[in-house]
Amino acid sequence: MTLQLKKPMFLLIFAGSCFLNLACDPDGKKSCDWVLEPEPKLKGSSDEGYIPVCARNRSSMKEDCRLQTSLEYAEKAYERKFRYVDLRVESSGLPRTVKSIKFCDGNE
Repeated sequence: MTLQLKKPMFLLIFAGSCFLNLACDPDGKKSCDWVLEPEPKLKGSSDEGYIPVCARNRSSMKEDCRLQTSLEYAEKAYERKFRYVDLRVESSGLPRTVKSIKFCDGNE
């Protein structure tokens, strides 16, 4: 009888651990689904010489629009995918300035 109880308990623990592993990144910050896009609605909210941008993940429908970067860097980063955890910013205040991004294609 103890053998029959161990098998369902093992399956329950295994299923629970699989679920917890999937829930470790609910916002998709570690997936290569993020892009940097200009945000015209926030025009005027960035510092002199910068444009407002959003980091967006269209798979998880998450975004971070508290960012700014130069027009040149925004053009370089446009439509290139990255992981949110690879986004480097200077956070002395808001908006935060994008310093660099390690893109999924291996280039910065």
